[in-house]
Amino acid sequence: MARRRVALVGIDGFSPLWMDRFLAQGKLPWLGAIAASGVTVPLRSTLPATTPVAWATVATGCSPAVTGIDANLIHRPGDRLDRRLGCYAHRCHAEPLWAAATRAGKRSYVVKFPVSYPSSTATFRLDGAAGWAGLRCLHERSAAAADGNLAAGALRAVDGPWRGDPEPALPVVWRGHWLLDSLWGGAPLILHVAVHSAPDGGFQVTIADAPDWRRALARLGPDEWSEPLTVRAAGRRGEADFSFRIKVLELAGEPVRLRMYHTVLHERTGHSEPAEIWERHLAAVGPIEEQTDPFVLFRGGIDLETQLEIFRLNAGWLQRAAVSLLTGEPWDLFMVQLHFTDWAHHMLEGGLDPRHPDFRPEAAGRYEEALLASYRLADEVVGAIQQVLEPDTDLVVLGDHGQDLHHTTVHVNECLASAGLLQWADGDEVDWERTQAFAAGNFVYLNLEGREPTGIVPAEAAGRLQEKVIAALLALQDPVRRTRPILTAEVKEHFEPLGAHGPGAGDVVFVCRSGYQSRNHRGDLYVPTRLLR
Repeated sequence: MARRRVALVGIDGFSPLWMDRFLAQGKLPWLGAIAASGVTVPLRSTLPATTPVAWATVATGCSPAVTGIDANLIHRPGDRLDRRLGCYAHRCHAEPLWAAATRAGKRSYVVKFPVSYPSSTATFRLDGAAGWAGLRCLHERSAAAADGNLAAGALRAVDGPWRGDPEPALPVVWRGHWLLDSLWGGAPLILHVAVHSAPDGGFQVTIADAPDWRRALARLGPDEWSEPLTVRAAGRRGEADFSFRIKVLELAGEPVRLRMYHTVLHERTGHSEPAEIWERHLAAVGPIEEQTDPFVLFRGGIDLETQLEIFRLNAGWLQRAAVSLLTGEPWDLFMVQLHFTDWAHHMLEGGLDPRHPDFRPEAAGRYEEALLASYRLADEVVGAIQQVLEPDTDLVVLGDHGQDLHHTTVHVNECLASAGLLQWADGDEVDWERTQAFAAGNFVYLNLEGREPTGIVPAEAAGRLQEKVIAALLALQDPVRRTRPILTAEVKEHFEPLGAHGPGAGDVVFVCRSGYQSRNHRGDLYVPTRLLR
């Protein structure tokens, strides 16, 4: 009897409202055909509804109270409240689908699925990024270079000709070093850069790994992307080959202006378990192209079009990886997760929703087109996977959480300090001997005796303290529009005790996902507009 196979595609953070709209408009043909021919089921996300929390539940069928994955970074009992850890596989307390399949004699292949690293319980695992995987990166903080004519920052002017001769002969107008700092404290990677005339009369830039025309990695004009480039460098685990791409954002020769962007430098190998399966597919798939987060866009280093191109590079790599594995390996369960849709909403939601204070109707169409482009990438990946599946294979496409509008950031620990519930010591340190409550991740933790190593709150006082925390949060004022409170009385239910759903009895959950924690542990709370008066 033939084995029945299951392929699962996770689309991170898609909005059911936008998905339904695009499907109704016929703009997502592959997803539309699947919805029309199969079964569509609404799902309720976890509390809190964040990426690792929700995907851990998808992978295990268990609530966060069981998985132990209850935030983007998790607090381990016995640690100080300001110490949080990554959502790695060994911190998930429930058995995931890939492990159950392997235990039952099935062959499970997992590509970039949250909370799968560093598990070896799948037949094959290919790691991904976004904070819960083991990517081996040299330079993770993708960044645009400084202007060449300023001879400053990451791009520095240098004198002296290169060895050899360019072909064809190209008059050089500027030479420099591009310094890519290592994440691991080693010497920076130095790329050699020359701006020169182009055969068509414009300008080009040549990037090399040595001041030698014969060592050129790429020759690019304005707005051009390179193919994947490979360099040898010292990484976290020793010397290795790293691959990345470069885009020329701006290039002029009189005076010289040069801005470039590089994708994350990932090691070519070492991302999989076992390694030999990935090495069989590397030539067909290409080096890993991950980390689609829009932080460089938020800083103004790249434009929206470049960010969408980064999404496309990632989607193309995932598509090639999925197709190569599905057609070349003896699998029973296949799982892959796409994250760029979630980043698209983080980027674009404020430009799409009239409730945002900075919403501009004249720009909304551009943002909708960008969102649609991101959804279409997901549709293309799903379509490519569906086309290589056998007719009796079950294909499951699902999301982990929806979207809501965020525009106001509140430092919850500052609120607790203002209410006298938290005391700061020197700088950003917490005075634990005088602190009753502390915000971390998606929760406000009570500093309980017997549970926390610094606990000062007796168990019998937990209920009264919780009411104080709730009152302090309900009294928050919008930091920009101070005439109204952040939260209204009708949302008090969100602050009721979570019981088994929270990190401990009496702790208080944030009203919505906090997303990104400030480095100084102030406890960021992103407040959705629907909760504002």
